[in-house]
Amino acid sequence: MRNRATREGNRMNFRHATLADLSALNALEQQLFDGDRISPRQMKRFLQSPQAQIFLAHSGTELAGYALLLFHQGTQLSRLYSIAVKPDFRGRRIAQTLVEQCERTALDQGFNTLRLEVREDNIAAIKLYEKMGYRVLRLLIHYYDDLCDGVRMQKRLTPLEQRVSLSIPLYVQTTPFTCGAACLLMAFSSLSGEAMNRTLELQLWRESTTIFMAGGHGGCSGQGLALAAARRGYGVELWTQSQSTPFIDSVRDPDKKTVIELVHQDFCAQLATRRVHVIDAPPGQAQLEQWINEGRCVLLLISTYRFNGCKEPHWILLSGMSDQFFFIHDPHSESLNDVSASAYIPVSKRALSQILSFGKQKQTACVVISAATSQVA
Repeated sequence: MRNRATREGNRMNFRHATLADLSALNALEQQLFDGDRISPRQMKRFLQSPQAQIFLAHSGTELAGYALLLFHQGTQLSRLYSIAVKPDFRGRRIAQTLVEQCERTALDQGFNTLRLEVREDNIAAIKLYEKMGYRVLRLLIHYYDDLCDGVRMQKRLTPLEQRVSLSIPLYVQTTPFTCGAACLLMAFSSLSGEAMNRTLELQLWRESTTIFMAGGHGGCSGQGLALAAARRGYGVELWTQSQSTPFIDSVRDPDKKTVIELVHQDFCAQLATRRVHVIDAPPGQAQLEQWINEGRCVLLLISTYRFNGCKEPHWILLSGMSDQFFFIHDPHSESLNDVSASAYIPVSKRALSQILSFGKQKQTACVVISAATSQVA
């Protein structure tokens, strides 16, 4: 009986923390950290916050470690704010299990990215995170209280649930302003096997651009992208709703506004001539799901604010769905090493509905493309 009790006492259990665990968490924090501690008041606030989750590892009545996960509301980002394991319990995969708990919870809450910071001199932790698929984002100079540098790392989380995936090749935009054209390239290649190259990317941008943006080159409107697809014989629907001309509020110069308005009205007239179906409404979740089941290519204009904090218009392409998530191809990639992470990115269905608008006018634009029936010059 004694040996059995010892084995049961060594068994590691994992669960969510409650307010009853506050004293044990504060004691562990005092024991393991000389600086950068979470104060008792902060720990209590985290335990009570809907934007935080704390996971515990314990053996019998002894607390062996914890992990604190934070949710950045209004974005797709979650953060592993703190993780700690007692020295006597190290080497038993406790830290890895706690991180895995955080990853599953983040996905369950609709967050597709987990970030963390780690001391640059904590080589063992960095190796563990790299093994688990985390990649270095940047070095943080003098990040900790003792002026030690930190390393910010990030992982794109992938749901394990069953999903419908469209066969869409990934094409990464080669300029900061051709996301819409890059999405068209992916759609054309998926539907008809058309080659994807930079020459065609820039040609499609020239056909679809509104000419001016707040600074730099112009962006592609839904009308422009729909027209470029219609010219090539593809079946096209345009779902769009706005209280003003697309992107016109991004410039102040009256002459530029006049040019944008002229281009927009010309796009609209050409769409009418080609009898492209234009619906004055944003698509709902059920409609998006239907298009994916039908194998159509769906281009969506979003605001990047919920992804990276920048309020910029950006085109993405739907590439699949599951019960909880839509999946997207994002033509933007931070670096060549991250290109593969731009395909089949999970976005919770709730979150996608929140980002399908841009600007003060809440402009929505959705271009739905189906297979070409003829090729028109």
